[in-house]
Amino acid sequence: MEDFPFWIFFGAFGLLIAAGATIGAKRQMASMNQAWQVAAETLRFSFAPGTWRGGPTMTGLLDGAPAEIKSYTKSSGKSSTRYTRYTVTFPSIGVGLRLQRQSGMGMFLKVLGTQDIIIGEPIFDEAFIVQAADPQAARAVLGTGITMVLNRLIALHPEIIVSDDRIVLDRRATVRDADTLVSTLRRLASAAGVLADAGQSEALTRLVEQRLGGTLPSDYEPGLEREQSIDERLTVGETLVASGTLDIAGRIFRALGVELPADAEIAGWSKQIPSAAEPLTDAAPPDLGSPATPKPIEPTELAATKPVARAAPEPESLSPADQAGGSDAIAVATDLFGESRLSFETAQRYSDRYAERDIHWTGKIRNVEVVERDRILGDGPFTKAVVDVASLENDLFGSTVVSAVVAFPQSGDVRLSEGREIEFSGRLAGIDALVRTLYVANGRFA
Repeated sequence: MEDFPFWIFFGAFGLLIAAGATIGAKRQMASMNQAWQVAAETLRFSFAPGTWRGGPTMTGLLDGAPAEIKSYTKSSGKSSTRYTRYTVTFPSIGVGLRLQRQSGMGMFLKVLGTQDIIIGEPIFDEAFIVQAADPQAARAVLGTGITMVLNRLIALHPEIIVSDDRIVLDRRATVRDADTLVSTLRRLASAAGVLADAGQSEALTRLVEQRLGGTLPSDYEPGLEREQSIDERLTVGETLVASGTLDIAGRIFRALGVELPADAEIAGWSKQIPSAAEPLTDAAPPDLGSPATPKPIEPTELAATKPVARAAPEPESLSPADQAGGSDAIAVATDLFGESRLSFETAQRYSDRYAERDIHWTGKIRNVEVVERDRILGDGPFTKAVVDVASLENDLFGSTVVSAVVAFPQSGDVRLSEGREIEFSGRLAGIDALVRTLYVANGRFA
């Protein structure tokens, strides 16, 4: 035995391990190529399969914009990491723009004195480091509609970088799922379309500004006869959910789910809405003309206008904010908006924990108007006051203001004046999660 050439044994064993690893790598690459080819066929892209030299690549036009997905490897010393890069290009904005998240490397660069332009939209300014050759032009380009789309996109894909003519998502992962590839690229292409299309951006800006002002539109312009982008339909669908128009909203989200089968936000909204209606296909785009005027809404009927009303949980399952009975606005706001949740998750949390709860809050009046009707608060006339009730820190977006839209009886009460601090009571009637707004019925001074 002393003369037995053990090196032959160990050499053979090493060859077997190497052969097994090679076979495993080939199988993984074959599986990856198969998924990527399915995605490329769905997108009608050209496809170059991956080999041992490099990962697969697909390229083509998506909504008229050049787009690409490629898999590649980054080496660092003796180790290497596989990345998947999504790129969508669009006509140059021409302001030297570059946006990246305010964390990790972005925060490090900011500490070193990197330019960070303040746009004037608090959530966006806290989420992104904004650089541009022309700051004033950048502020003009980044309207409320665009910042809303990018806020929503960065919540799904924190690694995005937006420049003057492209959106790039570099994900540290090997993607072997065709639906994920398709959904991610289509979502990026939609955002690129908003950046490149001033008309689309302006339409979204009008809708978001109405919602920030505490108004959910009663009518929808007939522009939906044409095919809309994913972000336009998502925004309209979300608005309809907030206003209680669930039948049309459900059809919109289920149609979006066909296009983006692995999009977490679309899937989340779809699961919250009853599936009575059939999806709207591309052949039959949503017709969101003026919805039928609902019957007058009594305060006791307000639950019917909220998204997915549910019975309150048993007391032992309630959070500290729930246990407080809604008396602490900051506790409720923190529970709903304090973490980095997608808007559908916040809406579901509201429905599970706070729908129809009585509240007793204080805040500062931002706006006051007399209205004849509100889609959530019902028929008037009544005085609608937008009251800022909390300011809190968010992991992703930084400092955020939470508002309550409160329905007071119509009166000339001097306490209902802009800029005035008030203490009030009422009953929670709904939520518009994207713009961090709660609706309060039966408002009265405490």
